[in-house]
Order: sequence, then structure tokens, then C-alpha cells
Amino acid sequence: MENREENVCKLCLKTKVKYTCPRCNIQYCSLECYKSEKHLQCSENFYKECFMEGLKDFGSSKEDKQNVLEMLQRVKDEDPGFDSDDGNYLEARLQGLDLETDSKTVWNKLTDKEKKEFERLMAGGELSTLVEVWTPWWNDKVLISEMNEKKEKTRIPAIQNDITDISTLLSKGKPSADLKNNVINVLYAYCFVCRLYNGDHISFPIEVTKEVLSISKVLSGTAVCGSPPEAIQMCFQCLQHRDKENLTSRQFNISLIEDVIRIIQGPSQYDPLQFVMAALSELVLLFHKPCKCNRGPSQYDPLQFVMAALSELVLLFHKTILELTTDIKKSKEEKTRLENKNLKKKVFISLKKVEFLLSWTQRFGMALQSAVTELQLEFCAMSSDLAEVNETKQKVEHFQKEKQLKDSRKLVQEI
Repeated sequence: MENREENVCKLCLKTKVKYTCPRCNIQYCSLECYKSEKHLQCSENFYKECFMEGLKDFGSSKEDKQNVLEMLQRVKDEDPGFDSDDGNYLEARLQGLDLETDSKTVWNKLTDKEKKEFERLMAGGELSTLVEVWTPWWNDKVLISEMNEKKEKTRIPAIQNDITDISTLLSKGKPSADLKNNVINVLYAYCFVCRLYNGDHISFPIEVTKEVLSISKVLSGTAVCGSPPEAIQMCFQCLQHRDKENLTSRQFNISLIEDVIRIIQGPSQYDPLQFVMAALSELVLLFHKPCKCNRGPSQYDPLQFVMAALSELVLLFHKTILELTTDIKKSKEEKTRLENKNLKKKVFISLKKVEFLLSWTQRFGMALQSAVTELQLEFCAMSSDLAEVNETKQKVEHFQKEKQLKDSRKLVQEI
């Protein structure tokens, strides 16, 4: 009886649970329940955020950004039951607004019916045609003969200049062999935020940095990964147990392993580590202030791709520290100032860790190549496990449907 109650929609208390709200974690059965009065505040905030974020990302031109507004206007023009409120058309109400920067104002200018229409378009998938899905820079196919000719056009993050030699950071001997696994742990967190923010991760340094620290225990704590699979599993555990809502599926999380592999492999046999260095460099810059970076990839640097990824982490952390410093000065609430100061300290420590990993990668980064096979096996194993779980789930659901059908037929016969 207790299990049956747990499987019932928490909003209508009638139908079997099918979904979980990513914001409040309440379980529900349908879109109607999701938009019901009991869940109104959560669903409205969700659609509002989607509208504001989506309006920023609909293409690169103003014409693309106006597509969603034109769609709402067409519905209003074609629907005789759609009130014009005070007679002002949507175009007139939005006149003079910058669609790039005034997203919140645009949302507030919409009528209740226009907001509901946006919700309908989003739920029906009609808005997906307006959003350009970001292609990761590590998936670009770069011809070696073209690398020097098109430096200025490359999407690969610039690699940080003046990387400290690892020998000056260590007083005794060589660094631990486990450092390659720590790099993998950090790269997974980097790939996660790149995908989650659809390539716009540098625009939201504080939010993205919090995400990175919540996923990578190497950066946020003192964890040391003993193997490539452990580095990945540690990230998975953080995704499952972190306080905030899970925003991604297990299939999405598994797919990121391929991104990590792609970064480690690099664009060619000449530059297998360029991606990693670029990612780490961008993280460092995101954590702190702007730093001097190389403009583009070097044709003969064997560490370049890995270093590109790490360099982008440098960029991320630099920017975060800058924004936190500004917020601390502007904040009037002592509690907020204290929280930002504590976060700034954590980010600074993480920044130094990424800079250390950059130094290690510059000298010993080729050791990452030995982890590719283990990562590929881990990806295959986890994908296989997920497929098996889904198959078992489908069989159970099919069995339950057949049983319900037989029971209903039996009941009809008895009647």
C-alpha cells in the first residue's frame, strides 16, 4: 500500500507517476498537473527563465531573436478569442526594448495569454527549431595544413602564457602518477558546464563556477582519483548527491565521457593535448582576472588540445573572482558579502589547482593518452548498463500493461 502511494502523482493523487520536476523534485503524471494550481509558482518560474534565457540564445542576429515574438504575435492575430487587452499590439509594447539585454522586461510586457502561448509552444517542441544547438570546439575537425593559416578563426580556447614549470612547484621528486586521473575529473566537470550552458558558459562565471565545484571534488576538496574510471564515477556521485536539482539525464552524463576522450585525443596525432590545455586555461581565467594567452594552436605542440581545455577553465575562474570582487563591494547585506568572500576563497584555491594541472600537463601530459582505453571501456560499460536498465524497465511496464488488460477482460467476463 505504501509503495502504491509513493508511485501516485503528488499533484492529482490519482495517476501513476511519470516525471519529476527538476526544480522542486515533486513527482507528477502529466503536463496538466505540472501546470496546475498546486504547482503554478514553480512552473511559471520555469517558463519565465526559459523565455529569458532562450531569448538571449535564439541565433546570433536580432532577426532570429524576434522569431519567438513573431510567433506569439501570429497566434494573437489569427485567434479571434485572443484579447488585445488595452489595444496595444505586442510590437508596440516591445518598441524600444533591446532583445539582447532586456529579457526580463520583455517577459513582463507579455500578457498572461502570451505567456501561456509561450508555454504551449515550448511544451510542443516548436521553439526547438529557433535554438541553435552549440557544437563543442573539440568536435571541430582541424586539418594540420590549415592550422597556421586560420589561427584567427579557430574556436579552440587560447592557451595561457607563462605556465610555470612543474619542477619549480615541487621541491622533491616527480609528481604523483594519479594526477592524470585528477585532470580527467576536472575535464569531465568542464565538459558538463560547456554542454549544460550550450557553449555560453563564460557569460555566467559565478553560476558556472559553482557548477564546476559541485561536480569536481578534485577542485572543491582534497580528493585524489586512483584511476580514470574512479575519476568519472566521482563526478557521477556528485551529480547524484549534490543539494541542487539534477538537471540532466543519466544518458547525458554518460555521453560526456566521450567528450573527455575527444579532448584527450586532440585534433590530430600532432597535437593530442591541445584541447585539455585549452579547457584548463579557460577555467583559470573564469576563476580570476584576465590573463595573457596565446592566440591560437601551434602545429607542433603535442600538449595543445588538453591545455586548451584547461586554459578555458583558467579563463572561467579568473572572471568569477573578478565578478565576486565587484559583488562584495556593491553588496549591502553582510550575509551576502560573507558568502561571496567564502566562495571567492574557494575559487582562488581551485584556480591554483587548475594552474598546477596546467603545469603538470605541460611536462607530463602525454601520460593522459594511456587513459583513453580505460575511458572508452568505462563509457561502453556504463552505456550497456543503462541500456539493460531501460530494457528491463520496458519489459516490466509491458508486463504490467498486459496484466491490467487481462484483469480488465476477466472482470468483464465475470460481470
